[in-house]
Amino acid sequence: MPLTNFDKLHHQHQEWKKDLLLNEKEIKSLRDELVELANGRFDHDAAAKVEHFQNALIRQKEVVNELLQQVIRGDKMMSEAQGDDAQLHMLHNKLQDDVETFNRLFIELREEFKHFKQQLRES
Repeated sequence: MPLTNFDKLHHQHQEWKKDLLLNEKEIKSLRDELVELANGRFDHDAAAKVEHFQNALIRQKEVVNELLQQVIRGDKMMSEAQGDDAQLHMLHNKLQDDVETFNRLFIELREEFKHFKQQLRES
């Protein structure tokens, strides 16, 4: 499939960058909230959950950075006309899958974190 007009792909990449940067801010906010929660006294299970969320948020931040780098790579390919249409199309499809997977997993993590906070309040 020839990609003679990159405007649509570029627009999609800009949307992904915007969303990823917003997710990065949310990750920072969740990490700050987790630090506050970690200052409380917990039983062993709750302390293990705090550590789980710390690790998960660190990994989510890494994934955001990796995805941003891939989006930038795709934009560079378009702007410099590097590679062929097939290569760019494959990169774009992989990015789309990766971004969708990240979004799904991040939503699940947010819900899990929300549930954890609610459990702490109730105990």
